[in-house]
Parts: sequence; structure tokens; C-alpha cells
Amino acid sequence: MRSVPVLLTIAFLLLLTCGCSESPPAQPAVTVTSTTATPSPIAATTLLTTVIIPSRTASVSDNTITIVKNTFNPANMTVKVGSTVRWVNADDHPHRIEFTDKAFSTSAYLLGSSQSASQRFLRAGTYDYSCTIHPYMQGTITVEA
Repeated sequence: MRSVPVLLTIAFLLLLTCGCSESPPAQPAVTVTSTTATPSPIAATTLLTTVIIPSRTASVSDNTITIVKNTFNPANMTVKVGSTVRWVNADDHPHRIEFTDKAFSTSAYLLGSSQSASQRFLRAGTYDYSCTIHPYMQGTITVEA
């Protein structure tokens, strides 16, 4: 059974492409060629397998705002319609994020240390937000079509 190494190679490649938290940059398809002996010593077959490596897709980690030392980093962000922005509290005390115009049904997020909250933006516009506990902490999300 010489097809076992080929299957293990394919499984390993799939594990590499699926097991990462971030997708690698887009790469061309890879063709794996293996020659497997058949029961007859005269004949041999060639097995061709094409492995498609997925292209990189935007993830919420690309739109993350970290709260550290009572600042939003970055405070201002521009995203496309349909994007999700995540706030992560890296401070050792709580913050309460609230949108100025109350544009969302849940307009305030209370984040304890190491907690996060996300908001998806479905309409173009400018969305100002701040920390109601620390009013000097302010930022803006600009959503473009």
C-alpha cells in the first residue's frame, strides 16, 4: 500500500491550510505527483492530486481596536460596509463603550479586563463612540460602501 504516504501528504497539506488562525497569502494551486506500484511489476500508475490553498479573507482581527492604558488603539478606523469591528480590553479595569448616536440596539458594551465586544456595520456612515467611564476616551468608525 504505497498510497498511504500520498494520503498522509495530502492530509498534512490540508492540516496546514485549515489549522492556522490566519490564512496565508494567496498562492497558486499545488500539484502533488506520486507513482504507485501496482500488483504487476510491469505497470505503474500515476496519481495526480491538486491541492487548492484558499486566498486570504478579511477577519475580525484585521479590524480590532485594543483598549490599553485608557486609550483606543487605533481610536479611528475606516472599514467597508458589512465589516465587523472588535474592541478588546487589555487594561486591568473595565471600560464601557457606547456609540454617541445610539445607532445600534445594543449601543453600550461593558468590557471587563481581557473581554471583547464586536459590532457589525451594515450601513455607510460615521459612528462616534466613547468610553462612558472615561469620557476622554473617544474614537470614530467610518464605514464606506
